[in-house]
Amino acid sequence: MLYLIILLVILFLSYKLIDIHTHDIEINRKTLRLKNVNNELTILHLSDLHFDFNKKFQKKLVNMVNNLEYDLLVFTGDYLNGEEYLVNLDLFLKKIENNKRSYAILGNNDQKFKNELITLFNENNIKFLNNQSEKLIVNDDNVNIIGVDTPDLGKDDYNKAINDVDLDNNFNLLLSHTYHITEKEQLDNIDLVLVGDTHGGQINLPILNNIANRRYELKYKTGLYNFNNKTLFVNKGIGTTLLPIRINCKPEIVLININKK
Repeated sequence: MLYLIILLVILFLSYKLIDIHTHDIEINRKTLRLKNVNNELTILHLSDLHFDFNKKFQKKLVNMVNNLEYDLLVFTGDYLNGEEYLVNLDLFLKKIENNKRSYAILGNNDQKFKNELITLFNENNIKFLNNQSEKLIVNDDNVNIIGVDTPDLGKDDYNKAINDVDLDNNFNLLLSHTYHITEKEQLDNIDLVLVGDTHGGQINLPILNNIANRRYELKYKTGLYNFNNKTLFVNKGIGTTLLPIRINCKPEIVLININKK
């Protein structure tokens, strides 16, 4: 009987720990000093929502978003775990108290319902950049925001996205679902690349990490990387895929504050 009680306690504590790691959303604040920015620029980066039936979790997320100050809101793909959750995503987007400029791109899991997603985001005043770009003036700075379709499936067309865009002497922000865009293109004059996809590993245990790294060759797993005069940030994302849990890899909202270098 005692062993059974001990076992039940262990199972309960394990469940609570996994639940915390899966649903305790962290706000990851980063301060970057980059060229081509004269005034402060704050970007709120959301990725890999993977919405399912958990409306309580989604309500928590929208409340956190609505309590943050930012200049640009960007989404980098993988919004649903199934087409039936489009209604959840629509409700979430409608509840964002968003009067800022907002942009989204497609992820690899979005291709099955890409048209519905593009329509949904546009209806909620969030512009989809599908191998497209837009020129902005934010806090008196010239900003080019460039969005490509997911590179790992060969859907990206970077040259099309930067067509008619002056990349000289402007702050250039590139949105891509996966980091593979940095390996496919030179990305001359791109200042900051924001991506998702990796979930930060999602389940970070030593043996599973080794298996995942061998299978998926995760060159850039999570966080900041600097190379070739550009900065890459890999977002751990919000939701889950394959298994509905996270371990040692809490979901994150990323708030990036950029100042002049």
